[in-house]
Amino acid sequence: MSQNASKSSKSSKSSERVDCSIGEIMAVAIARQMEAHDGEWVAVGAYSQLPMAAVKLARMTCAPSLWWLAGGGGAINGTGKLVTSTSDYRTLRGAEYVMSMEDVVDIEMWRFTKKNPPLVAIVGGIQIDRRGSSNMVCVGDYERPKVRGVGTVGLCFGVSFSTMYFYTMHHNRNIFVEEVDFISSPGFTEERARYVPPESTGPRLVFTPLGVFDFAPDSRLMRLKSLHPGVTLEEVRDNTGFDLIVPERIGQTPAPDAEELQLLRHRIDPDGILQTLRINR
Repeated sequence: MSQNASKSSKSSKSSERVDCSIGEIMAVAIARQMEAHDGEWVAVGAYSQLPMAAVKLARMTCAPSLWWLAGGGGAINGTGKLVTSTSDYRTLRGAEYVMSMEDVVDIEMWRFTKKNPPLVAIVGGIQIDRRGSSNMVCVGDYERPKVRGVGTVGLCFGVSFSTMYFYTMHHNRNIFVEEVDFISSPGFTEERARYVPPESTGPRLVFTPLGVFDFAPDSRLMRLKSLHPGVTLEEVRDNTGFDLIVPERIGQTPAPDAEELQLLRHRIDPDGILQTLRINR
């Protein structure tokens, strides 16, 4: 089959209408993006069911040479079924290698001694602002926070990742704010060039229950890229705490096709974790 025919077939399958959950839509959207990183390293955090399902799906479909690291447990390319945390011992099943936590931390800087091979991260945040900075520490004053997060944890290595993707399981004005209260990982700030190596290109996309967002190349401010099926522009604006850049033509996030759902539901996530996640529109 020719390359063009293959692309046409994939496009036609993606246009099929299928019933799926928001979690499945997000997992498939992230998985398809991983095709751009085939052959590279991708790290996910501890409480990361969505990106964990996505990288597993990507390896079965569009990115067979992708390497993924379970940040919470150190497993590389684990093939077990989806679980609620990468710290679960079951992520070790089928793994090609298991790192100690010290090595998991060291690998974030390892690339700088190995000719800077690409290292990608898929992470979350309790706040994300219009410049792509992320906060996992606190909401409100640092000394007397309204909400205390889990801490910066691996996000402090955001300056060493070549590319970062964000995902959230909720999309509201408390999460998407004009400016984060604490910078765990810097986005496209004015001081970025002073502290961040040029090899780190910063955040690329943000995946939420409402759509997919990127950053405008001129202003580096968050921009709407596509709406998930059934989501309106008004819904996105009402739930975003800053003026989002909206292009003249807004795309729609392609729904999962039958093959992707078959793989997700029967091989990757037979327990239905993605369909029961507390994801709010």
